[in-house]
Amino acid sequence: MSDDTHLEMIAAQWRQRAPELANWTYQRLVNRTDVWGRYLKPESRKKSAATMNKAVTAPFRDERGKVFLGGTSLEKHFRARDGGGILGLHSVGSDGGSRWLAIDIDLHDEEHLSVTPEGNFAAARTWFQRLQKMGFDPLLLDSNGRGGFHLWILFAAPMASKSVVSFGQKLVADYRTLGLDDLPELFPGKSRPGHYGSWLRIPGLHHTHGHYSRVWNDEPWAEEPWLEGHEAIDRIVSLIPASAKLCRQNELEVLKRTVCVDFDGVIHSYVSGWMGEGNIPDPPIHRVDEAIAKLREDYRVVIYSARCRSSVGRDAIAAWLEKHGIEVDEICEHKPPAFVYIDDRAIPFTGNWDQCMLAIQQFRK
Repeated sequence: MSDDTHLEMIAAQWRQRAPELANWTYQRLVNRTDVWGRYLKPESRKKSAATMNKAVTAPFRDERGKVFLGGTSLEKHFRARDGGGILGLHSVGSDGGSRWLAIDIDLHDEEHLSVTPEGNFAAARTWFQRLQKMGFDPLLLDSNGRGGFHLWILFAAPMASKSVVSFGQKLVADYRTLGLDDLPELFPGKSRPGHYGSWLRIPGLHHTHGHYSRVWNDEPWAEEPWLEGHEAIDRIVSLIPASAKLCRQNELEVLKRTVCVDFDGVIHSYVSGWMGEGNIPDPPIHRVDEAIAKLREDYRVVIYSARCRSSVGRDAIAAWLEKHGIEVDEICEHKPPAFVYIDDRAIPFTGNWDQCMLAIQQFRK
């Protein structure tokens, strides 16, 4: 079988299973749907003396918040026939959580004599086996067919990205001992709240080379060291995400979703009314300390209030909480993204604006 015929056979198998792969990717790899990476078609890539612009962050800026990543785009990735339409996923969600850790051991400069495909693979396999001994089910991909490798582990629930970054750094800290000149790129590689972070190409067709991801076959009886096509896909979709228990054993922290709580009338009884940002004269609402302590077992509890607009108000809230023995995770200067918001003056919207307007008019008459 010629190389072209073999490549087309493998491509057909990836395209055939595009719906299954898209669903698996959405469930297991997508950390956020508001932004993602997209490679440009070869003819659209801008060349300059220093760089080649191969990819963009999608969607375009004026479409963000209106257009979201979904199954159709993911299917197109797995059906792609050239570099256009191939996607990458951000390694951190807007809530600071990561569903996976990936290590990119690449070979950018083929003329760099101290960096070889064999050396890269030896390091990748060492980390692969180390992860196995820890109890993880790692995935080692031959990402480009030219000495580049991607090593992934998945988590059953999103982990706090800060702990994922720390875990990854410790895992690859011996890269020089293993013969690598440079630290491999980690995803996530930094924990920066409020930033999109870096993104990594999804398994499948390489954006430049005519190469589909192959999966390292670690079975002791394996006849072929690398799985391709259907066999590679079977291994990918059967990957076992690490349980919360296994993650905790390895100092990975399960992400706690945020509950944002108003202060006056929700925690502070507020019977005296507004007396200034720094003046909080009343006692807590009955048993609020127990409720917040219980919430914090499963959620990250933060306070955001009109008082928080100044340091005087934030300091006053902190002093009042300490006085009454109530502990929260943060007193926020700005309103944070949250799973739910608890506010004594909220009007829930049920889909009917007439009912909503009536509720506003009748609110605490």
